This record gives sequence, C-alpha cells and structure tokens, in this order.
Amino acid sequence: MDLIVSELKNNLHRLVVETDDISILEKVQEYFGKLKSNPTDWWESLSLKEKESIERGLQQLNRGERIPHDDVRQKVKKLLHGKKEI
Repeated sequence: MDLIVSELKNNLHRLVVETDDISILEKVQEYFGKLKSNPTDWWESLSLKEKESIERGLQQLNRGERIPHDDVRQKVKKLLHGKKEI
C-alpha cells in the first residue's frame, strides 16, 4: 500500500514539474484545495443506478440469495479455459 502511495506521489510530482502550463497548475491546485476542504462520502459520489444496484445486492444477501466465492471461481476458471460447463 505504501509503495502505491509513494508511486502516485512521485508520478504527480513528475507531472507537475514537467508542465509550465499555468492554467493546468492552477486547476490542480484548486482541485486539491476542494478535496481537502470538502471531503465527501464515497456513497454520495455514486450515481443513482449504482446506488440502486448496491441496495438490490444487499437485499438479495439479506434474503440468503448468494453464490459462494469458490463456486464463482470455478465457473470463471472453466470459462477462461474454454469449457462450456456452466
């Protein structure tokens, strides 16, 4: 996880250093400022369709409608190996 954060920071730093376009730099600065001053709940960033899909999935789980992870893995494995046994 730390490596990913470190790589992201390095990439962002490189992009900032490599540009001389003041409008890009101002937009990046403004965007960071907005993000830091107004953290949003990830739920609020989802579309209505995405929220409905999640709610539908939760309702299915509550009714006991689920497929075990191992079953899904086996089906995917068969699909990837070209077998039609699904």
